[in-house]
Amino acid sequence: MGTFKEDKHEANQEYYPEKIMKKCVICLCSILVCMAGGTLLLWWGYEYHPTNSQLWMVPSGLILLVTPVIAWVAAVVSETCNCKVEDDDSKTNELVV
Repeated sequence: MGTFKEDKHEANQEYYPEKIMKKCVICLCSILVCMAGGTLLLWWGYEYHPTNSQLWMVPSGLILLVTPVIAWVAAVVSETCNCKVEDDDSKTNELVV
């Protein structure tokens, strides 16, 4: 039994492997979606580009290719901009007048 900060640190370490596993699964799914979009675009380019048919494959492939990248950039930027103050004196949820 220690201070609040020590207890909080121990609690964070307890769930640490689960957080890593969850992030790895999400990353793997994002990579698979990007690969599916790239494969769709490559297939269209190889098979249908000379005749300009099956044009629905191009926007679908681009959406699948780019959407996970945009989501990861947004998540990383929001995480870096999230300021966490560890002081007990400062109250970030109070309105400052």
